[in-house]
Amino acid sequence: MADTYLTKQGLEKMRAEHALLMKQKTQLTEEVTKAAAHGDLRENAEYHAARERLQHVAKRLAEVDGKLMSVRITDDLELKAGEARIGTTVTLQDDVTKETFDYTLVGPDEADPANGKLSIASPLGQAVLGKKKGEVFTLALPRATVPYKVVNVTR
Repeated sequence: MADTYLTKQGLEKMRAEHALLMKQKTQLTEEVTKAAAHGDLRENAEYHAARERLQHVAKRLAEVDGKLMSVRITDDLELKAGEARIGTTVTLQDDVTKETFDYTLVGPDEADPANGKLSIASPLGQAVLGKKKGEVFTLALPRATVPYKVVNVTR
């Protein structure tokens, strides 16, 4: 299984989700048991609905379990100074509009571009990886190419 890269904050958030899912699983298991006691399961909509919700929760719980077993904390990674890597913050400038953006490069599980967290799996995240201050690169999008300049890289 591939490593799951998270910040310490992201790990706490994932652990909280895991705890919530465990609680939901317990509650839904009880609901399924109660609904099953109502008789004929073929026509028991309550049973089928609870069982379906339980399956969704169990599936997500298995995903979160797998990710928690392979977590690598980005805050603790040793990185080359000045190089855009997971856990660093990059300041990019759109070379056409001259607008600048600050992004912290994170794993896909923490991506939130509106709040400055850019996934390294996104097209822009992949394009900026390994770049250093002053480098210019082009992001090829389906309808355009956008030139960017790396203004700064910090840890």
